[in-house]
Amino acid sequence: MASEIDYDSPTPPYQQIAAEIIRDIDSGALAVDRPIPSESALIQRWGVARDTARRAVRHLREGGYVYTVPQRGTYVAERAPEK
Repeated sequence: MASEIDYDSPTPPYQQIAAEIIRDIDSGALAVDRPIPSESALIQRWGVARDTARRAVRHLREGGYVYTVPQRGTYVAERAPEK
């Protein structure tokens, strides 16, 4: 992840974080069934509040990019090819 949060952007910080993770998934930097960075890692990397990190992960989960295993972590989901 190389970008920084742009607080002047109309895109909320959690969506900016999610977009960066999606780019990593799409590029193969984060592989299917491999964990994404933890909430704590996202907080440290981006300098955001825990709620912002959670919203980013929830956004990814709702979009089908990741799945969460309780007490284990959040992993990259296998996605069907887009048509």
